[in-house]
Amino acid sequence: MKKKRKTSRSRKITYLLLAAAVVLLLGSAVGSTRAALTYYSENYTAQIHVGQIGVSLLENGDIVTRRDYDGDKWVETKGALLEKMLKKDKGEKLVLNKNYAEELTVKNSGEIDEYVRVRIYKYWTKGEGDNKKKVTSLSPDLIKLNLINKEQWVNPDDKLDESAKKDKECTELYYKGILPKGEMAAFADTISIDKQIAEDVTITTKDNIITTTYKYDGVEFHLDVEVDAVQTHNAQDAIMSAWGVDAAALGIL
Repeated sequence: MKKKRKTSRSRKITYLLLAAAVVLLLGSAVGSTRAALTYYSENYTAQIHVGQIGVSLLENGDIVTRRDYDGDKWVETKGALLEKMLKKDKGEKLVLNKNYAEELTVKNSGEIDEYVRVRIYKYWTKGEGDNKKKVTSLSPDLIKLNLINKEQWVNPDDKLDESAKKDKECTELYYKGILPKGEMAAFADTISIDKQIAEDVTITTKDNIITTTYKYDGVEFHLDVEVDAVQTHNAQDAIMSAWGVDAAALGIL
C-alpha cells in the first residue's frame, strides 16, 4: 500500500494584514490562514476623520491583527491565526472531526461607531511557491468553521436553498446595526476538518500491488478572514459604495 506524503508551507498577503499558519493532516499540508482589515469607502473619506476609525480581529480573546489611526500615524499589530491550535511542543497531531477552539471576534478599536462586515473564505490549494493553485474540485464544506451569535449577524446565504449553499467558497456576515466604539462581536467559536477527508479515496490494483490514493493528499486548506468597517455618517450610501449592498433591505440599519 502506498500513500504519497507531502508537506509544504505558504504565506500569502491579502490587502493590509497577514496571518498564516500550517498544520499537518494525513501527510498532507493544511495551511495558510490569513486575516485582512479594511475601513471605509474611498468615496467617503471626506466625510470621516480618519484618525478616529479602527478595527481589530481577535482570536480566542487575543488580538491577532489590528489597524488604528493614533495621532498622525497608523498603528498596526500583525499576528498569526491557529498558532496555538495544536500543542506543537508536545507533538500533537490534528484529529479529524475534533472541534478546536477558534473564537473569532471583531472589535471596534477606533474612536467612532461603525458598521462591520466579515468575509470568510474557505478553499483548498495544491503545489508550492509560484506553482500553487486553487483546487476547485475539493469541497470547502469539509473545512468547518462554526458560526455563532447568528441573531447578531445577517448572513445572506440564509436565503439560499441548500444546493446554492453547497461548496460555496465565501460567506459574508453583516453585523446588525452599529458596533459602538470599544464593543466586540464574536462570529465563530470552533474549527474542525470533516473526517470525510480520509474517506475519499481511490484504490487501484496493478501487478498485485494495491495503491490507495487520498483525494485530499498533498493539499492545503485555507481559511481567510477579511473585516471591513464603514462609518455611520451617511451610512446607507457609504455601505452601498463600500460593499455594494442595500443596507436597509438587508436589515443592517
